Amino acid sequence: MANIKQIEKEIEKLRDEIEYHNNLYYHNNDPEITDFEYDTLVIRFKELLTQYPQFRDKGEVLEKVGNDLLDDGSTITHKERMYSLANAYSLEEVYSFFQKIYSAYPKYDFEVVLEQKIDGFSINLFYDQGKLQYATTRGDGFKGEVITSNTLTIADIPNQIPYQKSLEVRGEVYLSLPEFMRINKEREESNKKLFANPRNAAAGTIKLKSSEEVEKRKLASFIYSLGAHDSDLDINQAELLEFLKKEGFSVNQHYQKAKSLVEIKEYCDLWDKKRTELAYEIDGIVLKINNINLQKELGFTVKSPKWAIAYKFKAEEKETILLDVQFQVGRTGAVTPRAILEPVYLAGTTVSHATLHNADELERLDIHYQDTVRVIKSGEIIPKILSVNLEKRKSKANKVVFPSRCPICNTSLEKAGDEAIRYCINLSCPAKIQKSIEHFTSRDTMDIEGLGEALVSLLIEKGLVKTIADIYRLDYDKIRSFEGFGDKSVSNLKKAIDKSKVQNLDKLIFALGIRFVGSKVASLLAEHFGTMEKIQEADSVELEEISEIGEKIAASVYDFFHEPKNIALIEELKDLGVNFTYKQASSKSNLLESKSFLVTGTLEKYTRKEIQELIKGNGGKILSSVSKNLDYLIIGDSPGSKLDKAQQIASITILNEEDFLRMINR
Repeated sequence: MANIKQIEKEIEKLRDEIEYHNNLYYHNNDPEITDFEYDTLVIRFKELLTQYPQFRDKGEVLEKVGNDLLDDGSTITHKERMYSLANAYSLEEVYSFFQKIYSAYPKYDFEVVLEQKIDGFSINLFYDQGKLQYATTRGDGFKGEVITSNTLTIADIPNQIPYQKSLEVRGEVYLSLPEFMRINKEREESNKKLFANPRNAAAGTIKLKSSEEVEKRKLASFIYSLGAHDSDLDINQAELLEFLKKEGFSVNQHYQKAKSLVEIKEYCDLWDKKRTELAYEIDGIVLKINNINLQKELGFTVKSPKWAIAYKFKAEEKETILLDVQFQVGRTGAVTPRAILEPVYLAGTTVSHATLHNADELERLDIHYQDTVRVIKSGEIIPKILSVNLEKRKSKANKVVFPSRCPICNTSLEKAGDEAIRYCINLSCPAKIQKSIEHFTSRDTMDIEGLGEALVSLLIEKGLVKTIADIYRLDYDKIRSFEGFGDKSVSNLKKAIDKSKVQNLDKLIFALGIRFVGSKVASLLAEHFGTMEKIQEADSVELEEISEIGEKIAASVYDFFHEPKNIALIEELKDLGVNFTYKQASSKSNLLESKSFLVTGTLEKYTRKEIQELIKGNGGKILSSVSKNLDYLIIGDSPGSKLDKAQQIASITILNEEDFLRMINR
């Protein structure tokens, strides 16, 4: 017989874990575990509460709607409460759910609407007299955080709709997979923590303070339900989706009506197999009773509608063999273990390696060489080792141990504060030098064409480059002796290096690889201080006074510029003729002074960046979204929703490319 005290202890532990992970997921957008691992906790928790009903009062954590409200955020009460869906983890649970309903209500014919479950975050939009009044997150279900200005940057959310009565609509905002990969690549280059999956990236994006930054990330939406509305919209679910489509909302086109359990199974199985072919993430199927009258009769629980359920896909996982573990050193010195796996086809791609994060993760897994490991894709994107199959462990297998010294230069590794990451602090570590120089010379920093990974590695190997400053002291005669390098290639390399000396200060700051400093923060520092010397002289208080620079970034910048070896490097770069001054873009004229512009669509003669530079060069200002503050919208082919929004504001003048060029007499 089970020990009741042990059962109660396990239930309480599960309850606390679920609450902890709910907070990380909804509030911080920074989960520590995968959806599959979270669902496993919930399933076990439910099983125990069913078996031991005396502890059911501890299950209240399951009745709470995920809360994304921040303490300092502005909120609006929803006109009609927002709920979350109950989950089913097998088709048998789905069948049981609907069979019970239709057995209790035999007067209704079986008909269910099947929709893809988008892995994003919930949004509430309120319209009145056809105009968007505000947008909020789901919040705690009763009130949501206001995100109106950021929502206006989402191209497929209309600012105006034909329907004139007051109306709340609900849906999901998401990030496409290509956009997610692009953002994570930028974050990696800026030494920022990577987003675990597109859902977290989307949820984090919508709450950014800068709408301009939100627009750059190209969020998208699918709208699928109503909140408060007039009785004329009491229509079936399939009819509602068609109505929303006609109103200009983005509606997922893969929905389907099903009139039997067989059709439900076919649809769920189809998208379980094909989900890797989509450009966005889905983590299951939402099944809703189509008939609005039956929906009304069923109503809601304290958390969920009784007429809908979410069938959650199980994350695909497979077993493979751990062949080796490589310990990689990044440009900041962070040492990261990377599992080398026997290749296995998983969730649409062949996986041959997986992240092991840090020393703590190695201990958690208790992983040994040649172990049989279970691998999933975290968020269906990043390969991750979930667990070890201990039954298949080979006798005398050696445990994987995190090194105490740098695998490249043998320097003792150190931890920074409470961080789990261990760092090589040797500024002369060849791996750090390699990564640092690759970053310094990349297109987004000093843009030294021809100085790529292979040549950097060769220069380090030959002893020609030991620090960033050595780039500007290269012995070109020796390079000319390298295989494949002739006079022309060496001459081009020298020109590219000389040209980099005059790059603007913001490019140099980004190139230095300061922790937490990406291109945006580098630009803010350069614009605010104007010279490298003034940045070096600034204390943490002065740095924090700059908009968008917080305590963490300020401390990192201050520490960087007060590290003796960094001070010496900067002095070397100055002596070698590298530009230390920020040059403001000079206006060619003040023709467009005090006028604001926004460019949308594909232009014929100019790229969007080129025409924006032309606007700024003539004194104009670039806005990030359509609003009453906008004077001119310049449109090209496929202008999208920005044109629709601009046409609703009488003060905005709409120009094509030729109109604009005539305006500035070009």
